[in-house]
Amino acid sequence: MLEAAIPTHRYATVKRFYAELIGLPVASEGRSHVFFQVAGCKIAVLDCTGGDANVRPSGHGIYLDLAVSDLFSLRRRLLRAGIRLVDDRRDEHGVAISVQDPEGNLLNLFQEGSFSE
Repeated sequence: MLEAAIPTHRYATVKRFYAELIGLPVASEGRSHVFFQVAGCKIAVLDCTGGDANVRPSGHGIYLDLAVSDLFSLRRRLLRAGIRLVDDRRDEHGVAISVQDPEGNLLNLFQEGSFSE
């Protein structure tokens, strides 16, 4: 995957969610977009309030699967921030949670391995 685009009507809130709560590193930022670099892929958060023809105005429609190194710490941080878990599961491959970003896009966070909290 080269890039996933997340159109949003709440740019600052969605940017903060991915940068501060999820902890993704900012690769570059412009007036109405920010790119995060994740394992060789880019995730773009795009402000769709300006009427850019290249941005879908709905603010919905994508989901991301992200591998993380410490899901338990991330889970605690998200819950402290008031983010509701959509799903919390564990199987023979590892542990995972699903949350929604501030625009309602689904984010699946996965840590491989066998764990006890």
